[in-house]
Amino acid sequence: AMPSEFGDVTDEERRRFGSVLEHHYAIIDETVGRAMATIGPDDLLLIVSGYGMEPLGFAKRLAERAIGDPDLSGTHDAAPDGFLMAYGPMVAKGRRVQARASILDVTPTVLYFLGLPIGRDMDGFAQTDLFQRSFTDERPITFIPTYDR
Repeated sequence: AMPSEFGDVTDEERRRFGSVLEHHYAIIDETVGRAMATIGPDDLLLIVSGYGMEPLGFAKRLAERAIGDPDLSGTHDAAPDGFLMAYGPMVAKGRRVQARASILDVTPTVLYFLGLPIGRDMDGFAQTDLFQRSFTDERPITFIPTYDR
């Protein structure tokens, strides 16, 4: 959303492509809104981004230009973490996950929500703090050794 942070962006490129990001945000917003409107009493909607993006620093942009990759302008290296947004009747409203969450937590969290055991050999943890206390009080975390065959 801030092209000047990502390197040499011309005024022509800003005019030509400036609305692309906002247009895609609008499409995603509309899609998420439609999904939220159809949530049933036993449903869970998760929106996940595994990582963020940040501009490549000036020195690194120069280095990339020198080695022949002048179009590289962003990186995930030190970018903000991604996010997990949960929505549904069992989700605790306005709660932020207390523990540092990871993309690896998505599968154990979904298994927990579905009432299925979590494989002890899985990476990640069930983010039970996403859910209302009344839901978690009635649903203990269960485990199996593995889902491998």
